[in-house]
Amino acid sequence: MTVDLVRPDFAGAGDRNLAEEKFRLAVEACPNGMVMIDGSGKMVMVNAEIEQQFGYLRDELIGQTAEMLVPVRLRNQYTLQREAFNRRPESRRIGAGPDLFGLRKDGSEFSVEIGLTPIHTTKDLLVLGVIVDVSERKRMQRLKDEFVSTVSHELRTPLTSISGSLGLLVGQWSGKLPEPATRLLTIAYKNSQRLVRLVNDILDIEKVESGRVVFILGRVDVRPLLDQAIENNRGFAESYGVHIRLDTASADGEVNADPDRLVQVITNLLSNAVKFSAADEEVVIGVENDGKVVRISVRDHGSGVPADFKPHIFEKFSQADATSSRQKGGTGLGLSIVKQIVERLGGEVGFDDAPDGGTIFHVDLPVWDAAAGREIDLEAQPDAARILLCEDDRDTAISMRLQLWQAGFAADFAYTEAAALARADATVYAAILVDLQLPDGDGIGLILRLRAQTRYHETPIIVVSGDPNRGRDDVRSSTLNVLGWLRKPVDFKQLVQVLRTSIAPGPSERPRILHIDENRDVLAIMTQSEEQV
Repeated sequence: MTVDLVRPDFAGAGDRNLAEEKFRLAVEACPNGMVMIDGSGKMVMVNAEIEQQFGYLRDELIGQTAEMLVPVRLRNQYTLQREAFNRRPESRRIGAGPDLFGLRKDGSEFSVEIGLTPIHTTKDLLVLGVIVDVSERKRMQRLKDEFVSTVSHELRTPLTSISGSLGLLVGQWSGKLPEPATRLLTIAYKNSQRLVRLVNDILDIEKVESGRVVFILGRVDVRPLLDQAIENNRGFAESYGVHIRLDTASADGEVNADPDRLVQVITNLLSNAVKFSAADEEVVIGVENDGKVVRISVRDHGSGVPADFKPHIFEKFSQADATSSRQKGGTGLGLSIVKQIVERLGGEVGFDDAPDGGTIFHVDLPVWDAAAGREIDLEAQPDAARILLCEDDRDTAISMRLQLWQAGFAADFAYTEAAALARADATVYAAILVDLQLPDGDGIGLILRLRAQTRYHETPIIVVSGDPNRGRDDVRSSTLNVLGWLRKPVDFKQLVQVLRTSIAPGPSERPRILHIDENRDVLAIMTQSEEQV
């Protein structure tokens, strides 16, 4: 989206002045900081909230470059982002990560989120920046994280021990105890399990929403995974007198997913279906594949979803108000967790009323291909140098791709060592970035395997890791021929310079060689030879 501040083709001078005044008043009344920057990077307008946020008077900012509001360590990143925006001016958020800060007049810093919008005038392209102070939000997030950490350690651990101990007593000693004691022990065991599930659900939903759950994506065959989920939940279903089976008409299908998270989705749907099915009924799982989408459906034969509850069924802590629903227990988080995970996998979740009563929940996931998980960069320019990014964290990979894309590169993903080798076999990459920690191996081993291939014997490889020194100390590192060892978070100006130098040196550049020899005659001969090349 772009904004035209002045349109002389149909607006008269009076109309333009009125429009500009309204625009100025709207900017001034905005509760967020707003700054307008011209093509040279200088501030031409700020509102009162910018003065409040940064501690400057308006006259101290107008005519100065916006770089003065950015911490020194982030100015290279700011320059790259401004250049990328000028090349392709369109509305965007440049980031809301933990490393985005504003610099106040007194030298203090504060966390910010920034949105950019291009504004076209008759003379120039201006940029309207909206700056939101998120310091308080980040502080509250830290407090929540600390609380969740406390719950995880101080509550879940003893609960697991209690539940495990009660389970052993029920399994081994219930027959030797009086019947009343056995009954009380069984009640305690079931309720301890219920409490453990409640705590786990709360922790799961918090981790998924905060993006701290690592999704290890790969090629997943759906039917064997469903067989596993059915077997894992058979005992739970039998405790309700319910049977689970896979529809014999189910199709085969492969999707791009994290198998553990997909099993969690199916488990939650099965648990929900079992609890709302009558005894001696069955829950049926089916698979459909239309060539583009694989649909996994879970059907129960319960009372169905009340009409007034349908809009809220995937909300956190939501449960139907019907007495029969309340008696089933649960946290009201299972379906919310399902929705969060499925959306992170690039799919959709929904439900329908079953023809003969009950409900059918369905999960739609794209059929597996290399682009299903955005692993192949399809948005870059066709002539962009293509880089393989071996990184197990999806969000980090996407963030790095965006910044590499702004610098003119295309970036394909590989979340595992196996995927990286397969990707490298299918495509010849101009350079490869490798994280040292991968789910199915280590980065050093991956680099060794790549170097063993003729096509990648001399390809620029750069290590990008939270602790690159660990790789340097590895005894195998001397044989890697690694171009650079960079620490996260990445200094992208340095990374881009290394990539550009190694991939596409300018035609006028000549390699510079340091020749060390004690014989001056040999040095003179070599110098003369090099000058003739």
